[in-house]
Amino acid sequence: LNIHDFLKGYGVKPLTFRGGKDKAPLSLMGEVTEEGKQKIQEMIDHTHVAFKSHVANARPILADSIDSVATGDVWLASDAIKVGLVDRLISSDEYIGERIDKGARVLKLIKYDKRVHLPTFLSSSVGPSPFGHMRVAMKHLREFTNDARRIVSKAASLVDDLEATDISQVAAARAFGVGAMPK
Repeated sequence: LNIHDFLKGYGVKPLTFRGGKDKAPLSLMGEVTEEGKQKIQEMIDHTHVAFKSHVANARPILADSIDSVATGDVWLASDAIKVGLVDRLISSDEYIGERIDKGARVLKLIKYDKRVHLPTFLSSSVGPSPFGHMRVAMKHLREFTNDARRIVSKAASLVDDLEATDISQVAAARAFGVGAMPK
């Protein structure tokens, strides 16, 4: 689809800016040129050759007949088997079962559609959370942080006491369970 001539018919002059001559050989509003059409076709042909090479390397049985199957057509599964594009037809469940039987470790992905704020999700009591261990870890981290704050506060209090009193008096007072004695 190109609307260049349509716009010009209404007196609108479309402008196209490019970073290089081949950056946008054809665009919605740019002028269609033979050079642009040729460049697009070259790009498509180059991609098609790369695709055929990839398929032939992945399926050596098709190396001699790649041009007959790499036509851009859509293949039904039953026809793809006949021409060698696929080896067999099985369901994904069958394939996964076979992989498990051969000792592969298969993980189940759980998709969550609704976005939830992480702390809310971790502390949710609605159903089992796959992050239950994280919830416990977060609880321990909060407890550790609170303990660390108490220790720092206590240390700061001791430093304040040391600045205000003689060290021997503080030690004696602490030993007897009383507050710091003033100088």
